[in-house]
Amino acid sequence: MSNKCDVSGRNHRVSQIKDELGRLFNEQTEFFRRGARAKHTDAEVAEYEKRRQLIRELFAELDELREAA
Repeated sequence: MSNKCDVSGRNHRVSQIKDELGRLFNEQTEFFRRGARAKHTDAEVAEYEKRRQLIRELFAELDELREAA
């Protein structure tokens, strides 16, 4: 039974990560769209970099979950 719970929990986390990645990719795309029209502020660039790092971390977590399966 524990194995079934582990798989269910892992699948739920994978789903959460995919949703978060989708949201982050949409925000990154919007960053580039806005940048085509006007120069980005330092704060916008910092937020872009934070999202970029979070995307990397989420992909690393997905790799860990895949390896644990």
